Amino acid sequence: MNNTNNFSARESFAHAKNLFYNAMRDKFQSDTDCWNFVNSLKLSQSEVRLEVELNSANNLFTFAVNPQQANTTNIKFPTEKRLELQDSLVANEYGIYVCNPASREDVEFELSTYANELAFSAAQAAAINGTFYANGNFQVRCNNDVVAPYRGLLNHLYKPQTQQTAALAAGSPADQIRGAEDGMITMEPNLLLIGSKNYQPQIVLPGALATVATFTRAVIIFRGVLAQNSTIVN
Repeated sequence: MNNTNNFSARESFAHAKNLFYNAMRDKFQSDTDCWNFVNSLKLSQSEVRLEVELNSANNLFTFAVNPQQANTTNIKFPTEKRLELQDSLVANEYGIYVCNPASREDVEFELSTYANELAFSAAQAAAINGTFYANGNFQVRCNNDVVAPYRGLLNHLYKPQTQQTAALAAGSPADQIRGAEDGMITMEPNLLLIGSKNYQPQIVLPGALATVATFTRAVIIFRGVLAQNSTIVN
């Protein structure tokens, strides 16, 4: 993955600059002027973190990309990091996780690449692992145009070799997880997220979850190259 391989990270950075150039070329009189603009951008590796609360009434869940948008449950969680209106992100990989916070204000919870029967009840784990991960899909819309039509959530399911099977103790470890890789998959061609546009990442399930805890969330993390102050906000 790009977070653990310097060569692929350099290639992703060069590719991101080309995407910014292609996206902005029509705003400039010459190639040189456009490249001067791209080279003047404040670029950095970064990520966007979006969250939505799951429920047993819906099978379509929409994330909010920028601070002015509303997600399906119209809640902005304190652990989100949305894309600012004036910024853009070339996403070259992304991950989709589940979590079970104690409240909507909770900031002390872990992200999981599957639902175990300790963090979730047996029924909740069956619904998340079966309906959500095994049979759900991810899509992205922008101004009603479907820019990423279908990618299975099964790509993000990861059941580690070391799993929590009892209350945490000396002989009962937590789930194994490597945050830089587990649950993340590549996004090629890269997705250019522009803060001032109406991007709508969505999770689509084949049916509503049979059961889900009150504050259970899905979390999506886009990783890539961020360009600060790269768009015009109308």
